[in-house]
Amino acid sequence: MSVAGNTRARSSMGDATQSGSGLHILILIAAFVFIWTVYPTFTRINLDQYGDMLENYAWGIGWQWGYFKHPPFFAWTTAAWFEIFPNADWAYYLLSAANAGLAVFLSWRIAVRFLDPWRSFLAAALFFFLPPVTFLATKFNANAALLPLWPLTVLFYLRFLENKKLSDAIILGLVAAIAMLTKYFSAVLLASIVLHILVDRQARQLLRRPATWIAAGVFLAAFAPHVFWLMQVDFLPITYAASQGDGSMVEGFISGLRFVVAMVLYAAPVGIILYITLIRNRSAGARLLDRSGLRRFTDSVQGRALLWTTFGSIGVTVIVGILLGTELSSVWALPMFFSLPIFLLAPIAGNALEVRREVVPVIIGIYCVGLLAAAPIIRYFEDGEEKHYSHLPIAAIADALEAAWKQQTDAPLMYVAGEKALSSGASFYGKSRPYAIIENSFAFTPWIKPENLLQSGLAAACLEGQQDCEAALAAFPVHFEQAETVTVQGESGKAWTVRLHIALPAEG
Repeated sequence: MSVAGNTRARSSMGDATQSGSGLHILILIAAFVFIWTVYPTFTRINLDQYGDMLENYAWGIGWQWGYFKHPPFFAWTTAAWFEIFPNADWAYYLLSAANAGLAVFLSWRIAVRFLDPWRSFLAAALFFFLPPVTFLATKFNANAALLPLWPLTVLFYLRFLENKKLSDAIILGLVAAIAMLTKYFSAVLLASIVLHILVDRQARQLLRRPATWIAAGVFLAAFAPHVFWLMQVDFLPITYAASQGDGSMVEGFISGLRFVVAMVLYAAPVGIILYITLIRNRSAGARLLDRSGLRRFTDSVQGRALLWTTFGSIGVTVIVGILLGTELSSVWALPMFFSLPIFLLAPIAGNALEVRREVVPVIIGIYCVGLLAAAPIIRYFEDGEEKHYSHLPIAAIADALEAAWKQQTDAPLMYVAGEKALSSGASFYGKSRPYAIIENSFAFTPWIKPENLLQSGLAAACLEGQQDCEAALAAFPVHFEQAETVTVQGESGKAWTVRLHIALPAEG
């Protein structure tokens, strides 16, 4: 088939599938959110094995401009979500799934600029098989929170390139700031946008438009309060980030290589599903690939922008990692896959995916049914494999701590401390919703002051034998009148011994 023939075929396909395409994508995303809420709810004993999701909440309810490990936006998101939803595991997984579902929707909005409606739908459908947006995204943290923010940033950059509207520029600046307020790693995406503007002759025209500089001003204004906070806390999050890796270029090179290999492995399931779809659609003698489909990315400023924001951000990450000797974690790549299906679908020849359109929906249906059917089996194996906090009965210990407090006083429980997962867990699961002292440190929890504890009291929980936890409690400016040892049984049948400490509030 000629290039012109491909164009006519795609045009006719676009006309045929335009009607109802918005409804179809909403149904697809609703199914996505449902599956990835239900699956982790019925396969996990605890929210996550490291206690990070509980810590997100404990941070967020402090409503600070930053926290000792990260900037604040994903913690704010968590706190705001639970102002509406109950503090329950399923609701947290719903947040994770909705966050990933929004990323799929925004990636689809980018796809419609480069693919016909049917293939744009396929681009969204392929996210079902992409681990960074599914299995890994069930753990809501700074990396997962970037999933919708990167495509949203790119989408408004594309819109600004297309229309040069001031409104798009303002939103671009604001969204870019939010991405940075979520994780500093977003700087590599912003760097790729800047590089594209500088390198691409057509994009360079933006430098002569006031709207571009207004966008930069909006970004700086939105980010400025966090910078002011950083100065107040001696740049704690940046110090934490800089501690990753040993600082050698050799380590940076090896880490960068592992990072790229991990990305290829993450993308492999999508490639396999797409190959199966091609085989099922293939007609005798028909071509599968048409390289002319890639020209849409090289022949337009918007296409080149997508190339830069996708592959440029990967390149910047690896180069900076090598120069700084940073140990790159594969989970940092979670937001980098927003355009992968677009680039995989673009070079496929016309009609090579359209003969049997039911293939991908059927595969998705089988896959989702299989996931739900396998949930009890996955849960069985989860019961048998203990890692970090995966089996710790955090919610039950939170109830025991609150019960011990209520035996001593009718005052509300305001502050908790002790073992990291237990204090954050008491904050999340406890009926009083107390504030947790992060890592038992006032420096890491500046919204809590020593005088607050003297006035309102403190409850704390340490696992039996945790001498460092007990020592940290001894440093607090309160007197623990009551201490008791309780035994709490986890879902796996294992019994956990916990020391509960109560410092009563000041009288009167």
